Amino acid sequence: MKRLKSIMLAACAAFIAIALIPTQQVSADSAALSIIPKKNYTIEAGKSAKDTLLIRNLDTEKDLNLSLRVVDFTYSDDSGTPKLFLAEDAPQTTWSAKPFLTLPQTVTIAPKASKSIEMGVSVPVNQGAGSFYSAIVYSSSAPEGGNVGLNASGVTLAFVDVPGEVKEDLKLEQFGAYNPAGDKKTGSYVKFATENPKNLAYTLKNSGNVTEAPAGTITIKPLFGKERIISDINPNKSLALIGQARTYTTCFKLQSSEVDFQGGSAKTTACSDSDLWPGFYKLDIGLYYGQNGNRTQDLQGSSWFIYFPVWAIIVLILALIVIGFFGYRAYSSVRNKFGKSKKSSHRK
Repeated sequence: MKRLKSIMLAACAAFIAIALIPTQQVSADSAALSIIPKKNYTIEAGKSAKDTLLIRNLDTEKDLNLSLRVVDFTYSDDSGTPKLFLAEDAPQTTWSAKPFLTLPQTVTIAPKASKSIEMGVSVPVNQGAGSFYSAIVYSSSAPEGGNVGLNASGVTLAFVDVPGEVKEDLKLEQFGAYNPAGDKKTGSYVKFATENPKNLAYTLKNSGNVTEAPAGTITIKPLFGKERIISDINPNKSLALIGQARTYTTCFKLQSSEVDFQGGSAKTTACSDSDLWPGFYKLDIGLYYGQNGNRTQDLQGSSWFIYFPVWAIIVLILALIVIGFFGYRAYSSVRNKFGKSKKSSHRK
């Protein structure tokens, strides 16, 4: 029994040590430029539209001198991070919106002031249906090929959808519980989790000629207890670009909080612990997608994962030790009694 007590004390100490490991916090600085990050247009072939780009200089002392140019972009990985083609001789992509967009090449904005820049979007009369997109790059110095983080002050992504009969083809490649990237370049799907899971994810491959913003629900089914439904698994209407295999992440549970932002307050949301009990969980996903004027299509999928935290593993091990200990004692007791009765019968 003394040995059993020492094992239990050591296990509890290990569990407490794991629970007290501190988490790291990450902060980010804001730039001196405020722009609209994304513009969406639906324009028929042969027609055009006028729009404005609002640019704000957050600097309180200096003028903001910007050069503007349109470049193409694609995806850099399975997230939503765009990869800009900044080189002057970069070939034009098949989905480029550069021929559609007109805007001034330079702009100067006074300190703490805003300026609206006129932009034209014109689709040629013989343009076929599909999605087209490019990026408007705002540079505080002459733009050169290279790392966008060194030269560009900001980027607005411009998406132009030309209605008509298009090719829509999304495939569900993977789905399940998910560990975010952390220090790694990409995250990973998990089947067995020892920490309370916060994220679910699904990876879609877009083989069509239009961008897609899927919508749908995920159902979480435990072996025992009530199922849980996540009703909006793409709340930001994030796009899967042409040719991209994009991984969308969603939260088991959302937590809202107020944060200080530029002298005021803003509401932010983040994933929190799922509050799941240890056990086996089945996952079902139902997705639908489709451009306006085209048939809505759906995707179905299923997966599973096991959540078994460290404390549950410790409890299970201790339970097995206790069961084994008392089981062995019971077995020894029965064997001794059976042996004694057998010896007494032989003597008779």
